[in-house]
Amino acid sequence: AVTAGTRDGAIDIETPVIQLDKTGIIRLGMNLTAPLHLTWSCYAEEATACGVCDSCALRLRAFERAGHTDPIPYK
Repeated sequence: AVTAGTRDGAIDIETPVIQLDKTGIIRLGMNLTAPLHLTWSCYAEEATACGVCDSCALRLRAFERAGHTDPIPYK
């Protein structure tokens, strides 16, 4: 598929955060001033994150452990 989908078949797959846990990703994102307010983890299909699903709970714990407040709104 790579060969058919690219001109020369050369492609690099980079995974810069694969060795980090969620807290480490948050810390790195904060250090890089990444737009974390534009990221989303909630499983609910709503305009505001639920704050209770497993994904929200993991995200909220990671922000807390990183010493930051999650910038997205929650119900």
